[in-house]
Amino acid sequence: MLFHVTHTHDYRTCMAHRPDAREEFTDGFIKSTAENNVTILATYNNRGRHTRIWVLEAVDYQAVDKALEPILKFGDYDIMPVT
Repeated sequence: MLFHVTHTHDYRTCMAHRPDAREEFTDGFIKSTAENNVTILATYNNRGRHTRIWVLEAVDYQAVDKALEPILKFGDYDIMPVT
């Protein structure tokens, strides 16, 4: 299955000027996707809107939800199955 995931945060929680948080966010998500058999097909960023979009492939919604667990504290997430 394919999923369109949108992550948003605001300027107060932005990782652009916090390298430690940016590293935790990126490394945590990459490690978690591998552990949950989720493949990152594409990543898009809109810095001005504090938005990141992923296109992910996984066997089901639960795998994507589990893959996001390590980074939930960094903002809000919308998971949408797509075709």
